[in-house]
Amino acid sequence: MSTRGTGPDGLTEDQRRRLAQSRARLRVGFSRKATADMKKVLAAPDAAPAYRIATGAALLEWQFRRAAARTGGRRLDLDIVIVSHLALPGGNTTANAEEIAAYAEAGLRVGLLHHPVFRWDVSRPVNPKIERLVDGERVVMLGAFDRVRCDLMIVRLPTVVLAPLDDRPEIEAARTVVLANQTPFKYYGPDGGVEEAWDLRTAHRNVRDWVGDHTWYTVGPMVRAALDEHHADQLVGVDLAAEHWFECVDARRWELPGPRERSGPIRIGRHSRDHELKWPSTAGELLACYPEGFEIHVLGGADTPRRLLGGLPANWVEHPFGSLGAKEFLGTIDAMVYFIAADGREAFGIAPLEAMAAGVPVVMDRRFEPLFGPAALYCEPDEVAATVRGVVEDPDACARQTAVAKRVVAERFSREALLRRVASLGVRAAA
Repeated sequence: MSTRGTGPDGLTEDQRRRLAQSRARLRVGFSRKATADMKKVLAAPDAAPAYRIATGAALLEWQFRRAAARTGGRRLDLDIVIVSHLALPGGNTTANAEEIAAYAEAGLRVGLLHHPVFRWDVSRPVNPKIERLVDGERVVMLGAFDRVRCDLMIVRLPTVVLAPLDDRPEIEAARTVVLANQTPFKYYGPDGGVEEAWDLRTAHRNVRDWVGDHTWYTVGPMVRAALDEHHADQLVGVDLAAEHWFECVDARRWELPGPRERSGPIRIGRHSRDHELKWPSTAGELLACYPEGFEIHVLGGADTPRRLLGGLPANWVEHPFGSLGAKEFLGTIDAMVYFIAADGREAFGIAPLEAMAAGVPVVMDRRFEPLFGPAALYCEPDEVAATVRGVVEDPDACARQTAVAKRVVAERFSREALLRRVASLGVRAAA
């Protein structure tokens, strides 16, 4: 076999990539598929010797590690186990980190099972936001050979259970819930869903086969509406809770001293992942939502509006992802404006929630009103400029609106609200 293009290790770039993928899958617990692929390489008569040797060495190394891990399995009695993709950036990790911190502060013992999505890159390490919460006492990472008993197991992100881990701990949970924190399709057009993210029947069956009876929760009204409207047939036999599993914030951490001292134009802020479904769909709507006469500050990326408008307007300021902390960013703006694509189904909206907790007035797409209620102001795109001026230029109106927002945050989205929810599900220490 030709060795053209090989590196010092005798492997081609493709061989090196495939071997790294198999190693990563072995490491996180997808051993069945990984070992099957590696054994095919070992059995292939035309495979390059260096590739076969490297594959065999990796498989042998994993078998030694697996034997050692088997002898180190623990028996753990926990309050809550969270099963999720713990390596992701963005909202899923933010939600997990907030809940883990809330449980730990309340004195609960929490187990974390890192469950990557098989078809994605599984080599990513656990996100530092999660890693720094693991202390080995209140918060522990679970291994494949641990045996765990808990009051409540929470599966966040249904995509993870489309292909369950082959190597996972034995978990005996008194109650299990699955949190639908995204819609089954990325968006919904006139003919239904487009770009499937996960399949409800498959996710439900896999969780049932794993732990038996369980209850589904949506994280907000938009996900629930998508399930009712587009997936009613798949909900037959699914225990779907009437209430939502709202995400939470620690309001104390987001509190700002007060409105910033203004000089110059009103600053409208926008913080979100940069994706076409996260922005208004047309140039006209985009410019109405983020209009002239204001400074528009964007954190998280602005490639989508740049493409839509052929460049960013002169009154826009783009802050690259990670260049500012979210709280620091909120301290530099006068109001947050949050509108999304017409076909978009935003599962929740953690950035507007953080703004509400910080005392920054929020102006939103009317589709968010069932979720946030009076915590935000709602209008059409062509009403944004007047709505923002009305709340920012009137100190009394601003104070009233931010006070209402903080009250709603405390009632629906606080750590205390989360602890009341898990106590109602049998987490004894949270009662």
